Amino acid sequence: MNKQTKSPRHRLTMLAAVASLLALPAAHSGDTFKWSVQYLVDNSQSVFGKSQKVWPRNNRGLAISPDGQFLYAGYNHGSNGVGEVRKIAIGISDDPTKATVAVLHGPLGKAIACDDKGRVYIANGKNVLVYDSNLSQILATIQFPANVGLSFEGVAVAREGNDLALYASNRVGSSIHRVVVEEKGAQIAGTKPAGFDGDGVFSIPNASDLRGIKVDSKGQIWVADHDGRVFRISKDGKDIKEALIPSAMDVAIEGNRAYVSRGTDRLVAVIEADSLNLLGNLAIPWDELELTPSGNNNFGALSGIVAIPGKGFFLSNESGQTAHQKSTYGKVDTNSDKVGGKVYRDAFLDDNDPILRALEVKE
Repeated sequence: MNKQTKSPRHRLTMLAAVASLLALPAAHSGDTFKWSVQYLVDNSQSVFGKSQKVWPRNNRGLAISPDGQFLYAGYNHGSNGVGEVRKIAIGISDDPTKATVAVLHGPLGKAIACDDKGRVYIANGKNVLVYDSNLSQILATIQFPANVGLSFEGVAVAREGNDLALYASNRVGSSIHRVVVEEKGAQIAGTKPAGFDGDGVFSIPNASDLRGIKVDSKGQIWVADHDGRVFRISKDGKDIKEALIPSAMDVAIEGNRAYVSRGTDRLVAVIEADSLNLLGNLAIPWDELELTPSGNNNFGALSGIVAIPGKGFFLSNESGQTAHQKSTYGKVDTNSDKVGGKVYRDAFLDDNDPILRALEVKE
């Protein structure tokens, strides 16, 4: 076997990498993932006739359809100065324009959820909008009491016995709002506040900056607080536990693991769901994926996260971008070229807001 002599610079780089890993709690040995870019905004292409050179940007909300075939991604900066939500086919990564099957202009989509019938719930500031699975028809606008400050940045839907319950986390009031959705076939007949002693509103002690919210298979409510906590709350609100997780943005539950995206810390915390013990932090292989960790103007963050049952999770890289103002992703076009012996699909333009896929590798 041939041996290669490592340069001093290479050795220093390796030592720095090892030191950075040792500075973090190691993730559980079973949490091994294969990372890839599932989707991104190809700046040199248009989608449904609209150029992507300037928008959409700032992908925060992320949800997965009940059949696991589609992602829904919400962008804070869409065309015409409004938000944008996209329906994206999973499994098409060589040409993101083919993966984009529907676009909804208007809602911010800071958080998105799907119910078991495929309806899409979009957190839109002071209300939650409900659309059909193709984002073509609005089914309902869910309003909440107007006597409190409202800024919903988390939304979750759960089937609870005969009820379809919707939970929304209010960033301004540090509260959770719960309503029961009244169904009439595929349509929404109405909603009514319910739970938490009747009025459907629950204020979380010690919370200050609530973001993503999920409901697990036991009916427990998980809420990320960007100020440095993840709360786990019983359905009746009487049992509250918390884990200290810096810069928490969103949470996804998979089996007995909770995965927490950590904003501009650009890590994913792994928590044991029962004990709330921190098992470690997953670091993104930025160099391998040819993405820049700091993102666009140093605003890159890890935001929306959704679990793939038994397989891993999807993760939005809000304001993320490809490295060195180039991209190995996207569609081959007139901007494609070979630079330094390597083929780039965009040789002079970065691509933006990648959605990452972390597939669990069983040891």
